[in-house]
Amino acid sequence: MKKIISITFLFGMLLLTNMLSAQQLSQEKMKAINSDDVSTFKKQFTPGDYNKCFTIGNESYSPLGFSALYGSHNIIKFLLDNKADINKKCSNKSPLQLSQLRKGDETAQLLIQRGAVRN
Repeated sequence: MKKIISITFLFGMLLLTNMLSAQQLSQEKMKAINSDDVSTFKKQFTPGDYNKCFTIGNESYSPLGFSALYGSHNIIKFLLDNKADINKKCSNKSPLQLSQLRKGDETAQLLIQRGAVRN
């Protein structure tokens, strides 16, 4: 009986963790990334957020992925300097793939120079 309760508890915790890992990307967070200002970014995101997936509509993005999509180079450099996962996929798209969606050659080059893997 204790085994069943333990397994049920662990399964419930796993589900809760999964639900919490995909949070909404608020307007304030989007503005912070689009500002390309590190101090503004740091007011909206904690270091624990750097590798999370945040949802916008039906898609999800990591802070690095969203920054790559919008070419926010200062934020990209800050995140990479602070151990953000350069190949983190959200909605099955890496930051490099997102930078290429917007024809961000300069952004793509920055990511490749810092170790992004082409898939």
